[in-house]
Amino acid sequence: MTRRSDLVAYIVAGTASVAFVLLLVFSLARLLDTEAELRRNEGDNMLWAISRTQSAALLLDAEVSRHVGTISRKAAELDKRYNVMLSRLNLLSEGPQRRYMRELGLDGELEKVAGALRALEAKILDMSYGDVQTASAVHDLLQPLIEDLGRAGNQSMVRQWEATGARLDNQRAAIVQVIISIVAIIVLGAFLSFTMLRAMAEQQRIRLSLLRERETAEIYRSFVALVSHQFRTPLAVIDSAMQRVLRSGNQMPTDEIRQRASQVRSEVRGLTSLLEATLDVVRLEERQVTARPGNCHVEDLIQRVVARQSEETPERAFSLEIGNKVPQTIETDRLLAEQILNNLLSNAVKYSPVTEPVSVSVRAQNRSIFISVHDRGVGIPPEEQERVFSRFFRGHGTAGTPGTGIGLNISSQVARLLGGELSFESQAGIGSAFTLKLPEKWPGVQ
Repeated sequence: MTRRSDLVAYIVAGTASVAFVLLLVFSLARLLDTEAELRRNEGDNMLWAISRTQSAALLLDAEVSRHVGTISRKAAELDKRYNVMLSRLNLLSEGPQRRYMRELGLDGELEKVAGALRALEAKILDMSYGDVQTASAVHDLLQPLIEDLGRAGNQSMVRQWEATGARLDNQRAAIVQVIISIVAIIVLGAFLSFTMLRAMAEQQRIRLSLLRERETAEIYRSFVALVSHQFRTPLAVIDSAMQRVLRSGNQMPTDEIRQRASQVRSEVRGLTSLLEATLDVVRLEERQVTARPGNCHVEDLIQRVVARQSEETPERAFSLEIGNKVPQTIETDRLLAEQILNNLLSNAVKYSPVTEPVSVSVRAQNRSIFISVHDRGVGIPPEEQERVFSRFFRGHGTAGTPGTGIGLNISSQVARLLGGELSFESQAGIGSAFTLKLPEKWPGVQ
C-alpha cells in the first residue's frame, strides 16, 4: 500500500512538474508574441509613404503652375519637385509597399502615372513661361492620382485603426493568458512545495519511527540483560531458602525460619522495586505522569528527604546547607521533586563508604534554585559519564551494589517534566555531585 501511494505521489509530482514547465514556455511565447506585435508598424509606414507621395504630387502640380505663370521662375525647383515625385512613386511600387497598394487597387494607377511622367519628362524640365499645354497635361495626370492617394490614405488610416484595435485585443488576451498562467504556476509551485514538504515530513517521521524502534529494541535488550542478571540472583536466593525450609521440615528452629522468610521478603522487595521502576519508565514515555504544581516549602522538602533516608540508614551522617538567598517556597510538584531527591540521596548513600558523610546544599541563582547532593564515593569514570542518564546503565564501579540502572533516567525525565534539569560532576575515586535545578515559578510545561 505504501509503495502504491509513493508511486501515485511520484506520478502527481511529475505531472505537476511537466505542467509547470509547459506553462512557463507558453507564458514566454505569449510574451514574445506581444513584444513582436508592439514593434509592428506597417500601417504607420504605409500611411507616411502615401501621404508623402500625395504631398509630392501637390507640390509638383503647384510648381508647374507657378513656373508657367512666372517669367523668371528657376528651373532647379521644378527639377527637384519632379525627381521627388518619381522617387515617391518608385517607393510605392516596390516590395511590401507594392503589395499593399495592390490590395488598395492602385498599383496599376501608380505605374501609369510614373510612365506618363517619364514620357513628359523632357517637356516638364524644359517648360517655359506660358507653356499652358504641358502644365495642363501634368495637372490632368496628377489630379486623379492626388484624389486616389487621398482615398488610399483614408483607407490606410482605417486599416491601421482596425489593426491597432485587433492588436490591442490580442495583447489583452495575451496578458490575461499570461496572468492565468502565472497564477497556475504559483498554484503548481505551492502544490509541489506542499508535496515536497509532506514527503520530507513523512521521511522524517519514518526516520524518527525507526529511531524509536531501535531505541525500543535497545531498551528491550538492556531490560532482558538486566532481568537475566538482576532476577537470577534473588530468585536463586528465594529458591535456596525455600528448599532449605522444605528439607528441614518441622526440625528447623523458629529463628532460622524467620531469618529465611526475612531474606525471601527482602529479595521480593528488590524484584518489586525493579518492576516498579520499569513501569515508571513506561508511564513517563506514555506521558501518563503529569505534574501538579503548587507552593512547595524548600527547607521542609529537603529535611523530609534527609529524614527519610536517615531512618533507612541510621548509620550514615548527613549535612544540610541552605543559602541565604534561597526563597522559602517555590512553585513545583512537591511529590515529583521529592522522588528525584530521594533517588539522588539513596544513590549517594549506596555508592559511598559508610564512614563518609553525605551533604545536601541549596543555592539560588537567576530565579532558579539548585539542590546538590555530594558524596565521597566511587565516582564515575570519564568514559562512562555520557551514559549516566541512560536507561538500565550501570557503571563498572557498581559491581556488587544492588540497583536497576533506571533511577537516574527516571529522575532526569521528571526534572524536565518540572521545567528543570538534572546534571552532575564526578571524579573516579573522589566522589560525585548531582544537582537538581528547579525554577522558582512554574514554567507551564507538561
